[in-house]
Amino acid sequence: MAASALSNVVDLNQRRQLSAAESSRMLNDCRELAMRRLSSSLREMLSEVEEDLFQMAEASYDREMQNLYLEVRGKAKEKWPKIEAAFSRHFVDIFNHKMRGEMSGAVKTLASSTQELRLVEEDDLAESIALQELSTRLREQNESELSLLGERVGLLLGKNDLREEENPVSPLAVCDALKRACDEIEGSVKLKLVLLKQIEQHVSKALQSVYADLNTEMVRWNILPELKSAYRKPVTSSSAPRPAARKEEEAAPAAPPQQADAGGGDLLSFLHQLMQAPLRGQPLDGAVAPGLAVVPPAAPAADNRQAVFIESLTEMQRLDTLMQEKGRVQGLPDLCQALGTVNVLHQIKANSLAQGVGQLDAITIDIVAMLFDFIFDDAKIPDAIKALVGRLQIPVLKVAMLDKSFFSSKAHPARRLLDGISHAAVAWGSSVDQDDPLFQEIAFIVDRIQDEFERDVQIFTDALNLLGAVQAERDAMAEGIAERSAEIMRKRETEEIAWVVAGEAVTQRITSAVPQEVQRFLFDHWQYVLKELYIRHGEEHHAYLSAVSMVDDLIWSVAPKTSSDERKQLVNTLPGLLSAMHHGLDVINLSQDLRRRFFDTLVALHSAAVKAGLNGAEAAAAAVAASAESSPAPAQETQYSVNPEGELFITRISENDVQIEEVALVGASPAVVTAGDRHLQQVSALGRGDWVEFGQAEGPPTRARLSWISPQRGIFLFTNPRSPRATSISQEALAYQFRVGMAQVVTETPMFERAVHGVLESLSVS
Repeated sequence: MAASALSNVVDLNQRRQLSAAESSRMLNDCRELAMRRLSSSLREMLSEVEEDLFQMAEASYDREMQNLYLEVRGKAKEKWPKIEAAFSRHFVDIFNHKMRGEMSGAVKTLASSTQELRLVEEDDLAESIALQELSTRLREQNESELSLLGERVGLLLGKNDLREEENPVSPLAVCDALKRACDEIEGSVKLKLVLLKQIEQHVSKALQSVYADLNTEMVRWNILPELKSAYRKPVTSSSAPRPAARKEEEAAPAAPPQQADAGGGDLLSFLHQLMQAPLRGQPLDGAVAPGLAVVPPAAPAADNRQAVFIESLTEMQRLDTLMQEKGRVQGLPDLCQALGTVNVLHQIKANSLAQGVGQLDAITIDIVAMLFDFIFDDAKIPDAIKALVGRLQIPVLKVAMLDKSFFSSKAHPARRLLDGISHAAVAWGSSVDQDDPLFQEIAFIVDRIQDEFERDVQIFTDALNLLGAVQAERDAMAEGIAERSAEIMRKRETEEIAWVVAGEAVTQRITSAVPQEVQRFLFDHWQYVLKELYIRHGEEHHAYLSAVSMVDDLIWSVAPKTSSDERKQLVNTLPGLLSAMHHGLDVINLSQDLRRRFFDTLVALHSAAVKAGLNGAEAAAAAVAASAESSPAPAQETQYSVNPEGELFITRISENDVQIEEVALVGASPAVVTAGDRHLQQVSALGRGDWVEFGQAEGPPTRARLSWISPQRGIFLFTNPRSPRATSISQEALAYQFRVGMAQVVTETPMFERAVHGVLESLSVS
């Protein structure tokens, strides 16, 4: 064996020989240190646990889960002192039992056979599985310190190969004590496990320092002081920076392996590189890829070794199905989501069932486990989707072992299925409606794979086709909503343009000399006539042009007639003028009563116009002045905004079973909304099919897909397949939302591809 490999190996013959009294004293000191520190942590976390449960209740859309979180919160607050005392008592009791080599009733592990677990009571089974998952998570979070602590505690207990269930300070022992402490609360298993999960989140922080301090104490006691950890946790983009290791635990620096093809996500060639190292008896380029266990050379495997292991995985699948069925009977369908997701593949790797598998299969387990680590750590994936995908861990592992093209081919049906689920989840964002038919269809697909998949990967192709058909049907429904919404918006845009054009046609002809009664008639009625004719025929049609000419004729008819020719022209013009006015008012169905009132007024105005002409120019001038005094000039509307960036103005429309929110920006300073604004450029870069997440004043953000862009005004129409509501928003308003953080573009990269890139980056970290 190479010298570099010997640095992490402890010669059992050179271990320090301890007397029984010394070992007992040191173990007792370890027990007291761990008990004090963990009990203190438990005492300080009540307020945080209460706050977490309250926020979970507020965020949940499921009334049953809301009530559960609030019930757990109330009972925890009431019983917390008893929980603290019970934990200390049970931790000491479990520790002492394990010191004496006795079983303390700890949680049954998943290494137990399926037949054994079938005999366990349903509540005990749910509790056993959940607690095993919690202890697995704690072990993964503290793997480096635990590997050292296990060696040292094993020496004190006189065991060369200390199993987790024998370790008195293992996460399994801590979870067992916590579970017994939670039994102080009266209630269902589901209630206790929710509380246990919340406690575990905070205890995990304390365990890190407890294990580190126990190792430090043992080094001080000269218990394997030269022992170093060979474990290195994969680096993920979402994890916190790794704290500096203590000198006695720093591993020798490793050179990075050859960079895999990050663009293609081809892990197969990387697997081959990793395989060659143990076959040659030395690490690849003197290095071990971070997070991967190098399997030592072994005797040739029997032909059926993989088959036996895959059959054991199939048994675990059946156990998962059993748990799901019993959970539904007991009303526990949300328990997996409430407890979070746990990577069971690490436990499978450590399980005795995994020992003796071939080298390639052992590394395959490691890489698939790392892929699911990245999926579970991915903040972009909702917890409910993680819980569904998490149930596919064992089937995906079996696929990867049976078909190595899984790693190299993006077109592999299992990979495409995972990415198809990811694509479907984009519409949900962070809040997943579990009553959504699409979610239920995905759950059905997962159940089917769990129930039926043994070795034939065709089931993934069938599942992918089913998901595609459901998604296509859903997209067709969404497209129908988008088309109806777009038609409404096209109609409204035409109306708005018609209103602006009609308003300008009237406004530019109004002066202070026009009698007030005529001004009111033009704004209150004739502008609507012009708008309707514009919508029906357009601006160049003779009907619209005739209606505009009528405005000129009406204003001329009420002006003073200073000559006999003008008076004769008025007499000749009136019949056609009145007929044109009636035809126009018929377009908007103006009532006869309103018409009669105006036409009576118009007779008086015409009479006044003729009289003004007969009385001479001075009288005409006086009449104009009087008209100006009685008819105030049109007010100039000025918009003031406290915010120079403007304010959003929202109008809600409901038509043809479609609800539309029109969002516009008003009161914005021209200096803010400019063509060079980077947020406007971001808006301009959007295309049909792009997703945007919109913040809400109350509740979680919502997501919508850009379904239509108005060719006339550039208005964007957003829809979501889950909802009959659409959002119409101007480009300026959307740029404003980007600018103030109310909206952001959703970048969609399939979950499995993100995980592959994460693994490749992790494997390439020196």
